[in-house]
Amino acid sequence: MSFLRGKKSPGVAPDFTGLQLQTSVNTLPIPIVWGQTKLSANVIWYNNFKATAQTTKSSGKGGGGKSTVSGYTYSADLMMALCEGPIVGIGTIWKNQSTFSLASLGLSFLPGTTPQTVWGYLAANDPAQALSYQGTAWVGAGSYQLGASANIGNHNFEVIGVLAGTGINGVDADPALVISDFLTNAQYGVGFSGASINATTLFGASGDASLQTYCRALGLAFSPALINQEQSSSILTRWLQVLNCAAVWSGGQLKFIPYGDSVVAGNGYTFNPILSPIYNLTDLDFVDEKGSSDPVKVSRLDPFSLPTIQRLECFSRPNQYGATPVESRDQAQIELYGPRVGSTIQAHEICDPIVVGATVSQILLQRALYLRAHFTFKLSWEYCLLDPMDIVTISDANLGLASFPVRLLSIEEDDKGLLTIVAEELTAGVSTAALYPTTAPISTPPNQGAPAAPVNTPVIFEPPPSLTGGIAQLWVGASGGVAGIADPNWGGAFVWASLDNVTYTQIATLTQPARQGLLTAPLALGSGFDTAHALAVNMAMSAGVLNGTTDSGAQSGVTISLVDNELLAYASATLSGANAYNLTRLQRGMYGSGAALHAVGAPFARLDGAIVQYNLPANYVGQTLWLKFQSFNVFGVGVQSLATCATYPYAPTGAGSADPIATQLASGLPVDLGLVSVPASVFDDFSSITAAPTGVLDLGNLTS
Repeated sequence: MSFLRGKKSPGVAPDFTGLQLQTSVNTLPIPIVWGQTKLSANVIWYNNFKATAQTTKSSGKGGGGKSTVSGYTYSADLMMALCEGPIVGIGTIWKNQSTFSLASLGLSFLPGTTPQTVWGYLAANDPAQALSYQGTAWVGAGSYQLGASANIGNHNFEVIGVLAGTGINGVDADPALVISDFLTNAQYGVGFSGASINATTLFGASGDASLQTYCRALGLAFSPALINQEQSSSILTRWLQVLNCAAVWSGGQLKFIPYGDSVVAGNGYTFNPILSPIYNLTDLDFVDEKGSSDPVKVSRLDPFSLPTIQRLECFSRPNQYGATPVESRDQAQIELYGPRVGSTIQAHEICDPIVVGATVSQILLQRALYLRAHFTFKLSWEYCLLDPMDIVTISDANLGLASFPVRLLSIEEDDKGLLTIVAEELTAGVSTAALYPTTAPISTPPNQGAPAAPVNTPVIFEPPPSLTGGIAQLWVGASGGVAGIADPNWGGAFVWASLDNVTYTQIATLTQPARQGLLTAPLALGSGFDTAHALAVNMAMSAGVLNGTTDSGAQSGVTISLVDNELLAYASATLSGANAYNLTRLQRGMYGSGAALHAVGAPFARLDGAIVQYNLPANYVGQTLWLKFQSFNVFGVGVQSLATCATYPYAPTGAGSADPIATQLASGLPVDLGLVSVPASVFDDFSSITAAPTGVLDLGNLTS
């Protein structure tokens, strides 16, 4: 989708000629989303792909310089389809490893109504392709910024879909409403007639035996997303397994009957299961075609073959919808029969692992572990009104059964009209969760796109020649924070400079926070190796840690620091509180900076490896230099907009040069030498200048 165009400078990325797509397939099914879950997008249209050259300007005399191409950035108009609509909205957006909102990415959103208006941007800029895409929710942007890779990137969207918030937890969807919508919705449903659903078994109120009441009492809610082609019967079967429910076709209607076998009260709802037996069956009722002495056949599962640990795989909302296992254990059975893990059941519809996931996995474990006995028997056609999920009792002397309750699982009629019935034992409490305190594993990936805080007031300092080797330099450093508190997400800053506060050039990159702080007490005037005074400083703004050294180390500048414009070093660093230090045994006024009195609130900075040394171009000396510090986070992204960065004016003097006058003359700017004392021999070289008797000469303003 791209090629190299022309000759490029070494190290410069090529200018792509086409968009690098995430997903754009015209045969993908349109997803259907209920509740709130994560979904990838499908690019359905793009146009107006642009490559913009990025140039850098080298410094030159008088501010001039040569512009060179350093790379390209890209943009395009695009639309990405999400799912069937109408949906409620979009929550978090994941682009690669970072999270955003619609506004922060500049995306427009249409919910997928029918009818749906045409996107205004598309109607104005490309009316020939302005389709409404009614019934489909999508996002789009004009001139969407792609960065330097011409790649849309991997986008995933938190879709707040159909029926979101109707579940008992206020976020997910009510399972009963989802099932009804799935079966009957005229736009995307399976075409099932609403009249063919037994509404009293699906919907209800507190105190009844409906599926809706069962889910609300247990706290069950989910957010299914259908993203692949699948048989509707398979989808419904999976949902009913998660909900511990069975669907029964009877009397021309579809009934929904939970397996719940005891009263459940919770969340303001009470579920009352129907457990009254319809028939009390005895040997007089069973049909034994072969004259067997035992018309009721029983099979029991080997307890050593049953799982004692059950795992459920959810899409955990706290884990940014990552696949997360939820585990339930039966410790008593583990001690008897050993730990055995059952097959992991995928339940990606569940996005709440703490409540819903734990409840469902516990019910699945209990039913698999404790419902061990199954019964098979035959009845005559007189019992044709029986349905699966009905409760009956059976009595069989040979098996020692007396009015033993069972739940019918299946009924088959043969060509003779005999009903073959398979039933499971009904043990109260087995099909109702016995919850234990549990914590689902949560390891939320960091948001790599989280913006870093702006910089605190930065360190901007011109060191003396003894620290620069005679080269005019500007030393800069910064840390990020808000309201005097360091931002742990701050990773560094790009340093930009300008001579006109309009056009900026990057001059340095800070890759670690400077150890900055503020004085919390005045520092008295001192000289030499000052053992009488202490420097009290709070480092909360940068969270910097200060360590001491030996007296000789301080005297040689091992811990060199800057307070106002005084260079000093310290031998002892004593922690006096949170982020607070008392620095003592101070070497004052180092490198000719001169000792001074410093007030409360004066800036402090350790001049270590976090400080970047920038060689000042000659044309910068003597002019007002405007500096900006553009923060980025610890991942090197989340870059602050340069337009929002504060400006810090500074007028370099070239103090770090061994010959600052020569530096100023080289810059082409006037230099006022004023009154200068010179040896008398100098005047021999100036035939037109008469020396003053005192040997003092007023040279005034000179230029190069």
